Amino acid sequence: MSKSFERFQVVLQNIPCAPEHITSTELRQILLNKELLDSNLDERSQLKTVQRVINKVVADYQCVDLDTSKRPHQISIALGHQHPINPAAMSSVLSLQIIEHEVLKMLPPNMRKEVSNLLSTGNSEQDKRVSLWKERFCYAPIEFQLTPPAFEEVFIEQIERAILEKRSLKMKYKKRGSNSAQPYHIDPLGLTLHGNSFYLIATKFDTGEYRTFAIHRISELKSSFSSISPRRTFNTKQHIEANIPHFSGGDWIEIQLKIDNYHGLHLIEETKLSNQQQIVEKTDTYTVIKAQVRQSLGLEWWLMKNANIVQVVEPQHIKLKIVNNLQSALKLYTQS
Repeated sequence: MSKSFERFQVVLQNIPCAPEHITSTELRQILLNKELLDSNLDERSQLKTVQRVINKVVADYQCVDLDTSKRPHQISIALGHQHPINPAAMSSVLSLQIIEHEVLKMLPPNMRKEVSNLLSTGNSEQDKRVSLWKERFCYAPIEFQLTPPAFEEVFIEQIERAILEKRSLKMKYKKRGSNSAQPYHIDPLGLTLHGNSFYLIATKFDTGEYRTFAIHRISELKSSFSSISPRRTFNTKQHIEANIPHFSGGDWIEIQLKIDNYHGLHLIEETKLSNQQQIVEKTDTYTVIKAQVRQSLGLEWWLMKNANIVQVVEPQHIKLKIVNNLQSALKLYTQS
């Protein structure tokens, strides 16, 4: 992220809503504290830089009021207008905390700084509701998450440039479980983030066969020839939904589960599998429910995680897969 963009973001984030205001002098000090102004320059030169940023913010956002009749100039978000960036209620604080706890940890370390800067809300104490909910609300994630795999960030830039210029790419790629990387010649089409890993969707240069490559398994990547038959359009989301079911979820199926009443009551009454969930049978000890769900790896992992309180009744192919997985797991723990 360039310093000019960071200065723009910091200035905008620190402008309070009317009747509060902030001055250009105060903004200068904030930018100095964040090392976004050259401390070797004199104060007048620094204020000129701040004023240029303020003028750009005012030009881009009509809700920003600049009072030049006072010295130093006073800046605020016009009365009755919501702040264009800063959260103004619990729902916004909730969203920011989810992004902070979930999205940031999905990104590799070299991509977190830019997102962190965008998440910064500046001097939030100027908004009492933001201060309130930052103290009184806490997002507590319950799911275990693996660390994101590291990869060369420059690969993303190379892929973007190749797509824009309609060029193919040559790379060395290590398939899962392989001990060595193999050469590939591809036409890049799109990127997707699945879980905490980035994937490249591409076609093989010679055959046109669609392939999906984990970015973190690419060891070398360089631009090659112009594509033989470049794609003018490609919708990554539609391709995933149609061709990569373990990313988006497969076909809809009806599943029946026998759930322990005591330990699984929340699955029966509260955190249901889907909106299309019904009770088929209920006793004092268990409940059988049926629900419409997508067949996916996520479903299988969830069933394995809850295998001590949830039993698959139907369909049989999922039941048998869970049984086989449990038997394999048991062997690992019973081998001497």
